Amino acid sequence: MLAAFIYGFTTASKQTILIPLPVPVQISQTSLSGPLTLSTVENSVLGAQTIDSIDFVDEINAARTKANIPELRLNATLMRAAKMRANVIKKYQNFSHQDPYEGIELGTVLPKLQYSFIYASENIGMGGISASNFVEGFMNSTSHRKNLLDPTLTDTGAAIVDGPYKQYHVNYAVQLFAIPGGQDEYLGYKNTEKQLYEAEFAAVNANLHPLIWFVQRLKKNPRYTDAYYEKLKRQQIILKTILSRMRETKPLNNHDVALILEFNTLL
Repeated sequence: MLAAFIYGFTTASKQTILIPLPVPVQISQTSLSGPLTLSTVENSVLGAQTIDSIDFVDEINAARTKANIPELRLNATLMRAAKMRANVIKKYQNFSHQDPYEGIELGTVLPKLQYSFIYASENIGMGGISASNFVEGFMNSTSHRKNLLDPTLTDTGAAIVDGPYKQYHVNYAVQLFAIPGGQDEYLGYKNTEKQLYEAEFAAVNANLHPLIWFVQRLKKNPRYTDAYYEKLKRQQIILKTILSRMRETKPLNNHDVALILEFNTLL
């Protein structure tokens, strides 16, 4: 009975052959320019003038038109995301792309709002006294101007809120830029590819089963060496790492792609 079980177990495990994993053609990327404090912040001691977010975007589109670059399209989800970012900056007076308080950052707020993208970037500024003043400040900064005039960026959302910052009362500006994409493009994998990863993971786990190794070593199978065991363990770690993101529907990143390429070299 035991022999029959061992035979069935080993036979079944041999039917699954590891194949190369698909390498994403592209993965979603984010980019952050450094926070920009305008020199006019000192004019905000007695209060900040209210600035309309739409006027701000109109000023940017005017600059793009002047440079013969297509205008950015306002996107409702990006507008909401920008407002969330601006509010959390104001709430904690944390003028930064990172949010250690509520975790509302470019890389988290867009997935939270179920906005799929191929590429997204963010400009943040503080101290502008008008829409044109903010845009002038951004245009005078190389990294911020790159976002404003990037012809590949198509969608945008912006928010400007006023609030305290140290001894000042200032305007905070947040503008998000994006190239939208479908869910598969955003994640870097399809559901069928996720199923392939699950199958490969199951196959590696089966090949690592102690009973398999006992039988194959008993048969003096030359393939079942210490080096082969270590290779399987590494494949197991790689697949487990990538599947942990896939199972939570998280996008693949550059580190994941490097792991996929490493897995394929181990076949």
